[in-house]
Amino acid sequence: MDTSNMSLMEIFSNPETIHTLSFGAKMQASLITMIMGLGITFAVLILIWIFIAIMGKIMEKADKKPVAPAAAAPAPVAETPAPEAASDDSLVAVIAAAVAAYTGANANNLVVKKIQRIAGDNTPWGVSGLEDRLETRKF
Repeated sequence: MDTSNMSLMEIFSNPETIHTLSFGAKMQASLITMIMGLGITFAVLILIWIFIAIMGKIMEKADKKPVAPAAAAPAPVAETPAPEAASDDSLVAVIAAAVAAYTGANANNLVVKKIQRIAGDNTPWGVSGLEDRLETRKF
């Protein structure tokens, strides 16, 4: 096969003619191949990045759509306050029963000394539930 009028990449792409190339020509063709591969890879990555940026802008616009005004709010309903002592006693009983059921202890031997409400989004109960969900998803 006459390789005199073929380009270096044409010779390099044919497995039968690779052995006719000198070491320098093989290295040059390998470098060209590597640069083309990296160039194509980075071009595709840039296109994906642009696509994700455009989708992000579209999603931001979708989130900022105006919400129709709500109908007139109903008048607030006056709540009758429950007697504090009765609600506290029933709350203590419910918590004691839950703790007894969880620990397997006898509810009659369980003494609740103090119940204190914790303000905020991250209550111990919520954190415990989150940890439990994360623990069950371990691979």
